[in-house]
Amino acid sequence: MKRNALYIQSGGPTSVINASAYGVIDECRRHGEEIGKLYASVHGIVGVMEGELYDCFEEEEAQLELLKQTPSMVFGSSRYEVREDTDCDYEKILDTLKRFHIYYIFINGGNGSAEAGKRLYGYLTRVSYDFRLMVIPKTVDNDIAGIDHAPGFPSAARHVAVSVAELVHDMHTYDTDLIMVAEVMGRNTGFLAAASLAACETGYGPDLIYVPEVTFDSEKFVRDIRDILEKKGKCFAVVPEGVKTADGKYLFESTTVNKAQDPSRNMGGITPYLNSLLREHFTCKIRCIDLGLMQRCAIHDASFVDLEEAEALGRMAVRRTVEGRSGEMVTLNRRAGSPSYETELTGIPLEQVAGKERVLELRYVTSDQNFIRKEYLEYILPLIGELPEYAKLKRKRATI
Repeated sequence: MKRNALYIQSGGPTSVINASAYGVIDECRRHGEEIGKLYASVHGIVGVMEGELYDCFEEEEAQLELLKQTPSMVFGSSRYEVREDTDCDYEKILDTLKRFHIYYIFINGGNGSAEAGKRLYGYLTRVSYDFRLMVIPKTVDNDIAGIDHAPGFPSAARHVAVSVAELVHDMHTYDTDLIMVAEVMGRNTGFLAAASLAACETGYGPDLIYVPEVTFDSEKFVRDIRDILEKKGKCFAVVPEGVKTADGKYLFESTTVNKAQDPSRNMGGITPYLNSLLREHFTCKIRCIDLGLMQRCAIHDASFVDLEEAEALGRMAVRRTVEGRSGEMVTLNRRAGSPSYETELTGIPLEQVAGKERVLELRYVTSDQNFIRKEYLEYILPLIGELPEYAKLKRKRATI
C-alpha cells in the first residue's frame, strides 16, 4: 500500500498560500510512485482531529491551476491550539493519520504553526508513528526566523506600498489642510509598515512611519504630525496595529474606545483611537484609514516573486520529505553578493524556528524614530516588483 500525504493550512490567510498548496498538490502527483493520495484538512488542525479531509486528487487539473490566482485559504484554517496538558487532541490526530494511512505531513503556516509542527513531530516520534513532517512558511508579518522573507509578506508589502501611494495622491486633491493616517498590519514587527517607504519611489509616499519595535508615544505622535502639517499643510502617517505604549501594552488594548468596541481585544483596531486623539489636537480635516484584511488576501496585486516562491517552497517540502527528511521548515535565503535578486531554497530544523520571532532591525529606523531609512529599499523593492508609474506633470501656471 502506498503512503498517503496530508496538507494543512494553518493560521491567518495570505494572498499566495494557495500557490503553496498548488505546489504541494502538483509535486505530490509527480511523485506517484511514493505517494498514494493527498488529503487536505478541513479548517486546519480541527479537520485533522475530526477526521474531516478533502481528497485533493479528485479535483480537476484546470481548477487546481487556478489556485495560483485564488485569494485567502481555499481549504480553510483554524485558530485552535492543540492541548498540551493532555494527549487527547494528539490521540485524535493520530487516529486520523492511521485511518487514512498518512505518512507525509505538510503544515503551511506561520510562527505558531512552526511551534505546533515541532510539538506534533515530538508526539508522533514519542509514540513511534512512522511519518515525515515538513513546515511550509507563510505570514504577512514577516516575523518567521530562519528565512529571508516569508511567502505572503511580499504581496502584502506591495499592497501597502501601492495603497499608500494612491492615498497620498488622494490627499493632495483639495487645497485644504489634511491629516491622513493609515493603519497597517504587524503584530510585533514593522516590516509591513516599513514597506510603505516604497511608495516614495512613485513620487508619493508617507511623511511618517512608525514600527512596533519602537515605543509609541502619543504626545510625540501629535508633535510629529504638527511639525509636518505646519511645513506642508498636509501629513500622511503609517502606524502598524502592533505598536505598544511605554507600559508594554498594545495601543489597541490600552484605549477605552477599543475596549468598548472590541471586548474580545482582537489584534488591530487602533484607527478609532488615533482618530479621536488627533481630533483633540487639530481642527483640520482628518482621515484615519484601516487598510484591513485586504493586506493579506489581495491577490489582484500580488507580487509575482511571491507567487513563484510560494509555489516553489510547496514543491520543495514534498521533495525533501520524499528524500527522507523530516522535522524541518523549508526556507529560502537571498544569495549574498549577488548583483541581482537570487535566492536558494533549502530546509532548516524546526528547533531553529519554533518559538522564535523575527523583528525589524533598528538600523532601518531613523534616529527620530518616525521614518525608515532608504537602505530598507534594497531589501524590499526586489520582493514587491515593479511599482505603478504615475504622471508627473509640470503643472506650470498659465500667464497672459
